Amino acid sequence: MKTNITNNIFDLSKFKKIEDIIFLDEPILTHLKRNDKHFFQYLVDTIDESDIYLFLEVDEEEIFQYLTAQKSLRSIIIGNDNIIYLVEQDFNGEIKNITLTQSNHVSDNYLPNDDSFLEYIPTEASYYYSLINEYKSNTYLNSLREKAFYVKFAPLNDKYSDTIGLNELSNTLLSNLSSSFKNFLKADFFNTFKYTKTNKTKLNSIFNKILPDLDFRMVDLKYGSFEVGLAVDKIMKASINDPSIKDWAINVGDKYKELVLDEDYDSEVVDTILTNYSEEDRKKIFNPIFKITENPNFSLQIKESKNSNYSTIKIKDKSVINKIAPIEYETIQTLSNNNKDYQIIQVTTVIDKNNSSKTFKLEDSLFSSTDHSAYVLTNKDFEKYKYNLDFNISIPLDITTDKDKIILLAKYDGIDFNDINYSGKIEDSIIKITQKIYEYILNKE
Repeated sequence: MKTNITNNIFDLSKFKKIEDIIFLDEPILTHLKRNDKHFFQYLVDTIDESDIYLFLEVDEEEIFQYLTAQKSLRSIIIGNDNIIYLVEQDFNGEIKNITLTQSNHVSDNYLPNDDSFLEYIPTEASYYYSLINEYKSNTYLNSLREKAFYVKFAPLNDKYSDTIGLNELSNTLLSNLSSSFKNFLKADFFNTFKYTKTNKTKLNSIFNKILPDLDFRMVDLKYGSFEVGLAVDKIMKASINDPSIKDWAINVGDKYKELVLDEDYDSEVVDTILTNYSEEDRKKIFNPIFKITENPNFSLQIKESKNSNYSTIKIKDKSVINKIAPIEYETIQTLSNNNKDYQIIQVTTVIDKNNSSKTFKLEDSLFSSTDHSAYVLTNKDFEKYKYNLDFNISIPLDITTDKDKIILLAKYDGIDFNDINYSGKIEDSIIKITQKIYEYILNKE
């Protein structure tokens, strides 16, 4: 439907010109504004001594979609639900005729081609310069948020309500999560391409080159209980030229989420893990995660999207942990009657947080994977703390963990000597027990 109207109701001088978007000897497409509304003036024909324009109201969002090549000019016109003005203007600027129409009645001769996309590169003086950069940034962030999954790290201790400490956050969650993901990337990359790209040096070089583009993007944050939205950045993967590596890079983040951040590690997931990753790789990937999930002071939760519900990552069957990342055993040499005995000590989570324990080795393993270990106090331990004995001594020392405390118990001469440690500094407890036993020996004498 088309309707002719008189030209005196249409005064272009009332519109503010924003910018000529397309200019070829003369303006082809101009952006105008009036009363906070946006308009396109599009030159479609020239007859006799007049130009014919399509004049239509457009959404600002559509303008930025057009300027960033997300939407064509043709689709903006034919999808427009507003009244469209067909304006005839002579070369002196006087409007000769105006026709009202709708998008479905615009002649195809007046419409741009199907591929009428524009990648607009504004100058710094352009009206669009900062707006396009801001729009691209927001569009990029929003596109990532749509695909993000969320991880929540919450303290179980009521002492500080629902808040988490900075050191706890960085040392317990973020560093372990980052370490696990980076180790997974490397293991999965080499597993995937070691047969098709047999030069290991070259393969390692490729991995190091693409590693910065493989990281999860942090797109949302919530404080208190620390919540973070993580997304796979599929846009930046365009910088990877090899099609097979690009496909792997796009999907590896989701693969990590499905295998490593699994809610309960069912048999199917565990079988996939055992089949595809070596024991060494599994320990590097999963031990950092188990340190979080098996820590009685915190809970690790995950949800598929912003609006879904959280579920806790918790391995109910503890044998699964040992199956994925087997607990190591380590031989520790002790002295007894000048002969070398060897005691097998199971690796536990009893680790000095400040790495100050030097008299015995305990593997940096996960919390509660085992709750008991043993050590033997000898003359060397006493001498280290300036307690000299004129006879040989060998005292078993039991070390156990219970939630947030470490319990050390030594039995000598039928008497228990113990210490409960909340700081994680095992050396301090060793000193206390050694001192108690030494004082007992002196008093007995």
